[in-house]
Amino acid sequence: MSKTFILKISDNVHVELNGVKLATTNEVAEALGKIYADNPDATISIEADTSTHYEAIGKAIYGSHRAGFTGEQVRILVDGKLVET
Repeated sequence: MSKTFILKISDNVHVELNGVKLATTNEVAEALGKIYADNPDATISIEADTSTHYEAIGKAIYGSHRAGFTGEQVRILVDGKLVET
């Protein structure tokens, strides 16, 4: 079974991974690149609430893809509900 890593979206600037706030797409990609190197079959779960912060969600998506996570390895949840991509 693959691991799931959660990217929390709490504002429009930061993406939080394991308690660390990442402010840029590059920071997200770098942090997830390290995870991908050890867990290439992991899933990235991008989680936000209804006050959706689109810029931060974009950073999370693009950073995930740049790190190597694609397709079904990336899921987006808003208020706990899966968003179909």
